Amino acid sequence: MKTATLKKTDIGKCLELLMQAEFRVIAPQLRPRLESPDSIDVMMLTKMKFGEDHAIGQGILPLNGVKEFLFVKDEPLFAYEHKGKKVQITEVHHDYPKTVIFGVRPCDAASIGSLNAVFSKANAGFEDPFFTKRLENTTIVTYSCTDADPSCFCTSVGLAPDNDRGSDLHLTEIPGERLHIEPKTPAGEAVAKILEPLFQWPGDPQARSKAGEEARKKVTRLRNSHLIKGWLDELTNFDDEMWARLGEKCIGCGACTFMCPTCHCFDMVDENRGGKGYRVKFWDGCQFDHFTLHASGHNPRNSQYQRYRNRFSCKFKIYQDKFNAQGCVGCGRCIRDCPVNLDITEYMKEVDLKAYLPNAWQRDPDFE
Repeated sequence: MKTATLKKTDIGKCLELLMQAEFRVIAPQLRPRLESPDSIDVMMLTKMKFGEDHAIGQGILPLNGVKEFLFVKDEPLFAYEHKGKKVQITEVHHDYPKTVIFGVRPCDAASIGSLNAVFSKANAGFEDPFFTKRLENTTIVTYSCTDADPSCFCTSVGLAPDNDRGSDLHLTEIPGERLHIEPKTPAGEAVAKILEPLFQWPGDPQARSKAGEEARKKVTRLRNSHLIKGWLDELTNFDDEMWARLGEKCIGCGACTFMCPTCHCFDMVDENRGGKGYRVKFWDGCQFDHFTLHASGHNPRNSQYQRYRNRFSCKFKIYQDKFNAQGCVGCGRCIRDCPVNLDITEYMKEVDLKAYLPNAWQRDPDFE
């Protein structure tokens, strides 16, 4: 696949070309966090319109992730109506527009494979057609990170600021206010063809590689994760004192699960009014006290620390066991958005210590 270079100042023109090609274009933009004159602007992935300013390449991560455009927050599955002793079921129309999500950071792009492992028939044994159809119609244009904030830990889970996993077309900033362009899939090549009038051939793989090396050096939150799975596999560690001690801070708000790009739990309810309504699928989270509540009133996870233990185990054991996929991409959103400063990498570090201590002489020289 051919690589190319692009002027960084031409990103806006790229978005316009894609909109002219009748793509729905999603990209980072600055938006008020609240509907208030005093609200602080935050970066959000939103639908672009002609003439709007983008924030591609600014900051580290948008507040929201790619997940909500593939696995939406709430959607009707079907409509129903009670007619005497019978119930009439009616299909609900769903749109799956051709979409380009432009300026996706590598950690978010990597999370798409994790979600696909859950929702695709090939991996999970069943298929969520809403997710798979959206994914089929979506092209991901990734943008390498040039910096890292204190919450990022992608290199601790096998990723990197310039990783291209999950990408269809990958962009990397290189010297001279340029971008190195790499198509990774046929869908990426199709988008590159639309943008080709703006390209300056050839690409610069050497500059791209050097930029990636420099970005990786800036990730300062470093943890070892290769021993975590083995430690969690040991049943004797299920009731380790660490869970209650570190989990005392958790208030069960669910922010970490909703902001996480790989969390995928959902529930279904019937929204009924006057004998008719919709069955709706919506996001749910394992950190809520009612998530595992049985009809009998029994709750197998009746303490908050048990719910956080489940979240951590899901990220580093359950996901791998059940889906053969990555449960954490190191984006750091759960750290940034936690109202009580609960930090998943504190657990990672403690598990590393506990796993190493029986064989302290074998310590990894790079372990902190």
